[in-house]
Amino acid sequence: MKKSMEKLSSDKSLSEADVLFSFKRYFINNVDSYHGESILKEVSKILEKNATESVKQSSQTMVLGEDAVDMGPAPPPEQPYEIFGTVTDSKIKSIDNVARIVPKAECLSSMLTCGTLVLDISYDRNELSTVLDYLKLLKDLLEKQSGQIVSTDDDGGAGESKKRYLILVSTVMTWGVTKPLDPETPDMPFIESDFRKRKPHPSYKMHYDVENEVVSIARKYRTHIGAIVIGAGLTYGGTEDVLFYWFQKAWECEPFLPILGRGYNVIPLINVLDLAQIIYNLISDFPKKLYMLAVEQNVTKQREQRIYDLMTLNLNMEPTFVVETMALQWTSEMSFGENVPALIKQFKKERGLKPFKVIVYGPPIIGKTTLSKLICEAYGLIYISPDTVVDDIINDLTWRIKHWESGETAGLPMPTGEEEDATPPDDEDDGGEEEAIQENARQTLAMLQSGRALTDEELLGYLRQRMLNREAINRGWVLDGFPTTITQCSMLFDKGDEQDSEAGEETEEEPFDEDLDLFSNILKKLLPDIVVSLEASDDFICDKAMRQPDCDSRLDEETVLKRLSEFRLNDGRDVTPLNFFDELDIHPLVVPVKEHSDYGMKGTYAAVALRMGRPCRYGKLIALIEAAEKKEKIECETLRSQEAKALKELEKKLQEEHEDKMEYWSELYILMQEEEEAALAAASEPMRNYLINHIFPTLTPALLEVAKLRPDDPIDFLAEYLFKLNPTGKMLEPGYNLQAEKLLGKIKILDDALKDLDINIDPLLPPEAAVDDTKTKNINSMSAL
Repeated sequence: MKKSMEKLSSDKSLSEADVLFSFKRYFINNVDSYHGESILKEVSKILEKNATESVKQSSQTMVLGEDAVDMGPAPPPEQPYEIFGTVTDSKIKSIDNVARIVPKAECLSSMLTCGTLVLDISYDRNELSTVLDYLKLLKDLLEKQSGQIVSTDDDGGAGESKKRYLILVSTVMTWGVTKPLDPETPDMPFIESDFRKRKPHPSYKMHYDVENEVVSIARKYRTHIGAIVIGAGLTYGGTEDVLFYWFQKAWECEPFLPILGRGYNVIPLINVLDLAQIIYNLISDFPKKLYMLAVEQNVTKQREQRIYDLMTLNLNMEPTFVVETMALQWTSEMSFGENVPALIKQFKKERGLKPFKVIVYGPPIIGKTTLSKLICEAYGLIYISPDTVVDDIINDLTWRIKHWESGETAGLPMPTGEEEDATPPDDEDDGGEEEAIQENARQTLAMLQSGRALTDEELLGYLRQRMLNREAINRGWVLDGFPTTITQCSMLFDKGDEQDSEAGEETEEEPFDEDLDLFSNILKKLLPDIVVSLEASDDFICDKAMRQPDCDSRLDEETVLKRLSEFRLNDGRDVTPLNFFDELDIHPLVVPVKEHSDYGMKGTYAAVALRMGRPCRYGKLIALIEAAEKKEKIECETLRSQEAKALKELEKKLQEEHEDKMEYWSELYILMQEEEEAALAAASEPMRNYLINHIFPTLTPALLEVAKLRPDDPIDFLAEYLFKLNPTGKMLEPGYNLQAEKLLGKIKILDDALKDLDINIDPLLPPEAAVDDTKTKNINSMSAL
């Protein structure tokens, strides 16, 4: 903001601002808001008017053609009208008829380049600080320009004269605690000239300061700017703003709408379309006024409309300037109460509130009730069934009788002294008619509570009553399992004494001649939008009945077969009630049911939802759907995080278990290795002792000798050496070898026998084994043996 002030404070900056500035540029804040949409629609008429004039001028130039006289160089093209604006939703990038959407952080510099500004501070409190900053910059700019002479041709209105124009849309809450002009006549209305006496509501003192700042600028710099403050009443119409809560509750048929106090306070109201027309008239012909009231002429009291106003406002105002000067074509010259039916139609149209009417038809045990309640929950419809209609009527009558006994105003606070003097509402009801209605309701309730079985006519009457009540007409309904015959269809949808009072709400086109005869005896507002026909084979239904728990008496084999037989009898090709709807061009949606596992009827519901379309996103349903979507998103994210956490913990646990097992296995392996080594050591101990005692003493010196001499044939040398070390043949001694022991025994016997005989025996050798005597001398007796 400081940079903008410095830029506009110098002469150079002023010249640049003059280049950028345009008297034909309009600025509207919050063009996507409740007020902004209507204001933009009216101001856009200026663009259309300018475009039409440009086309006319172009056509005139083309008519001149070659006969045109050269009047010198063509004048520069005239700057077109254009609209700048801010938005409340930063995601919006473009809007029809808006040349530029300015970010709110950069809007001050753009506002200074616009010739006409419509600033609304009644809708968004955050706009107050922005408007105050703009007014400070505007005062500095006007102070610099105060020495210049400006043409003040006001006849053309804003955009035609060379002046700036500022329209501030404020609220009548800046009059909130203003005392009556005459205490003796508190109903005397305030007019525009009384604005100096206004006293603001404590919560709207900042609005009051902004209004005074605009009035001050209009007074001080009247030659350079035209500024006016509009004290707008509580706006209504279209999608509704403050009153949306009560329209929503009324559409949902809440028994009571809340009221503050006794409800006798007067509330200044104005239709949002009328407010937009007033602003357009100001732009077209700007008046020499500082303050004006934008309220309706008809007085509206809170209690008369059964609405709860967040603001405890009690003001009687009269818009004299609007009525006497503008000749405004009011959207509705009736009071708010008289205009409610039209407002309800407009509210439904703007919000897209289409009440679905659905009939679910099919054989028993197929899942009609589950599907019906699923549709009601998703689309916010009323569930109606022959089995539950009596209970619904009993609950409604019980509540009504209790309300009549306690009185409507029993829960209201005691009136204060100021309210006691107020004039009570003029409610003149026919007491006798009211008493007859109450007595009839008590008798009906007593009859229903007695438990007497209802006749077919009574049941049809209660079903029609339930389908025609205000809640069902507003929200729509789902009729479960009825009608089942063509006769019931004719009786249920028979026009009788009822009239299609709302038949022409959606369309005003003339009906076809064929339709006049077709719907002559049919109550069209009762006809369904969709007839869902569930189909399944007898085997499937019997199988499904056997899968259900045995506690339900309706699932008895005999009962199921009897109900199925009756349904098939009334569902023949020529007698099925679906023919009734086919003739009325309401073609049933046939959905086959084949899955036993689909207990929740999710697959069937998907087919029905595809035909019905998306649910109406209004009021309570918007909150429910958004909460469900948010909850589902949170649950999915939570589930993913839980899965990731569980997977991480599982991996960590498996890793720890693996490490523990590896450590255990390592210890076990070491222990087993030690035990194995101990066993091997114990098993090898006798062999070790034997080797130490008998082998090593002889083998060790032989090996040392082999290592020392290193003969060519170490094995033969070792054998010869060992033989020399053990010439007595101890290697064959008894105990070493059993065969050797037997052989030695026989040799000893033979030697003893030879000694006794004293015989010398030469060794028996073959010729090839003969050797020299010289060599045999070296052979001892043991070697010969």
